Formats: sequence, C-alpha cells, structure tokens
Amino acid sequence: MPNMRDLSFATINLLNLQVPGGITYDTDPHIPDTPEGQAEYRMRLVWLAARLREIEAEVIAFQELWSARALRDLFEEARLLDRYDLVARDAPGRGRPQVALAVRRDRHGESQLLPGAEWIADFPADFTFDGLRETQGAQEEITVTIGQFSRPVLRARIQSEGTSPTPPPVTIYVAHLKSKGPNRLSFARPLPVALARYAELTKAATSHIRRVMEAAALRALLDETMTSVEEDDLSPTVVMGDLNDDSLSVTTELITGAPPYRLSSKSRAGGTSDKGLYTVERLQQYRSLRHVYYTHIFENKRESLDHILVSEEFYDHSRKRRWSFRDMEVVNDHLNRESHQAIGATDHGIVRAVFDWNPLPDPASTA
Repeated sequence: MPNMRDLSFATINLLNLQVPGGITYDTDPHIPDTPEGQAEYRMRLVWLAARLREIEAEVIAFQELWSARALRDLFEEARLLDRYDLVARDAPGRGRPQVALAVRRDRHGESQLLPGAEWIADFPADFTFDGLRETQGAQEEITVTIGQFSRPVLRARIQSEGTSPTPPPVTIYVAHLKSKGPNRLSFARPLPVALARYAELTKAATSHIRRVMEAAALRALLDETMTSVEEDDLSPTVVMGDLNDDSLSVTTELITGAPPYRLSSKSRAGGTSDKGLYTVERLQQYRSLRHVYYTHIFENKRESLDHILVSEEFYDHSRKRRWSFRDMEVVNDHLNRESHQAIGATDHGIVRAVFDWNPLPDPASTA
C-alpha cells in the first residue's frame, strides 16, 4: 500500500518546446504559426502528454522550455493541469531556453509546492576565480571570468503530505548545464588570436570550461543548502536535469561530491554524507545483474546525460535516511528509431525514480 509520504521524481528534456510562431535559437520561428506548424505542435504535445501520464511522477523537472504557455498546453493535453502546480516562465530572448518544474498536488488538491521558487542566473557572489596562483606544475596565475549559468538554475522547495510524522521539506534544483558541443563565439573584429588560429579547438575548450564552472557553481549553491549546523540536521535535496555528461564525469562528480556507497554489510560507507548526492543510476546499478542506462544517442554513441541526484536522506544506508530507493526507469526506446522526432518525440530519454517513505529506525527503539 503506497504511503502518502512516498516521492517520485522525473526529468524530461523537451527538445525546444515552443508555441507555433515562437522564437528559439534562430530569428525565424522554430515551428511556424501555420496549419502545418499547428499540426506539428499538436503531435509533439500528444507524444509528451502520453509520457507524462505514463511516468506519473510527483515532481517533474523540464529542460529546453521556451514558453510557459507551451508547458500549460502540454498539461492540458495530458489532462493533468488541475493536478499539478507549474513553475515556468518564458525564455527572455533568442538562444536562452529555460528549465521548469511541475509538482503534483496532494490527495486533497492542496499544493505541495512551498512559496519562494526562483531562477538563479548568477554564480554565488563569492565564487570568483580571480588571480588564483598554482603552487605546483606550471605555477601560473588563473583567472576565469565566467559568472553566470548559461541556463538559469531553478530552485524550489516542496512539502509532501503527511502528519505524525510530517516529512521534512525537500529542496529541488533543476539544472541544464552547457552541452559538450562547441561554444557559439563571436567572430566580430578584432578577432582574438586563439579564435583566428584555432577556431574549433577554442570553441570546444571554452564549452568544457563553461560546463566545469557551471557544475562547480551549482555545487557551491548546494553547499549552502545542504550544510548541517547540528549533527542531526536534515536537508533533503534533489538535483534533476540534463547535466550534459555521464555520472562518472568530472562535472557530474563535482556536483555530487562523489559520496561513498556501501557495498557490504560491515562497511560504514554511506552512513553519513552531509553534502553528498547519490545518482539514481548508481543506486539502480548496484541492484541489477545487468543494467544499461542511456538517455541520449549521438553519432551512434549512447550517453547518460540526464540525471536525478539525491541527498543522504534518500540513501538506504544513511543514518539520516527518511526515504528508501525503490526503483528507477528510463523511457528511452524511442531513441533507437531514426524517425523518433517525426512522431513528436524528444531526443532524450526520460528518467524516473521512486522513493518510499522509510525512515531508518531509531537504534534506541530497536535495542
């Protein structure tokens, strides 16, 4: 029997969902406001709406959204608009897609979304790399002037239902980090020397530098949320989104803090990890005889770019456990069809994870 305190999370890259006539990256509309464009838009809504009903997640993160109206249209198509609170906004300009969030209302129709949801565009004010000097190797000075997320991070808090006990509120971060594709750089004169001589290398290198900086800045934001003052403080936190790299990459491990996992009953690993985040991919892999996880296919290479990361309150072996991991699934069969976009599908897999309310028993009560 499901517990009202159980939680499920999902993340969906919407592949530039925009209303007909709306602008995305180019000056011409992504989908023209014509009968053909309206039909294409409708096809996309139908496919995505079916996936929303299929995953039935409590909290859903979205990336590559260009119009708040488009998200509302999607939930209307899925017949779910009266069951969710949506946190979405229009893109502020060309080339600036947004992330968004949907939080299901409780059994009584009351909101589980707490006030204060916000998009964070700037890195923390004190997170600056200005005049850092290496003390080994080349011992050069390092200055990086990147100070904003390419797509603002969304931070929100939810309070799931239930009293006696009341679950702790959960902080949600929705992120979409810079892709591994080359940066779009200005070629206006005067042209920087590196761009003039090594254009492709420069575009690739700056893309990776930006993603590393964004990952580190997100980690800095998480540190503010997750740091405990008292030993028993709880700060359940979930990060969801298209992080544009796999779970063992430098950038993803910057975000997770690379917490330890317990692999044997006598091990103490994972008993506490105040700032660590556990990827549901790894939680699933440790339970599976064989597991294949991919959310994107590029040039026949299967990649896991989309992630759900959870704090120790969701980790089975943590002494601060409040929820236990039940299972994870990736809706990705459509990616294996060359014509998947012709049926309105996104070009990413959809990741869903379920956690059961299952606080670790108090040792004193079980002695």
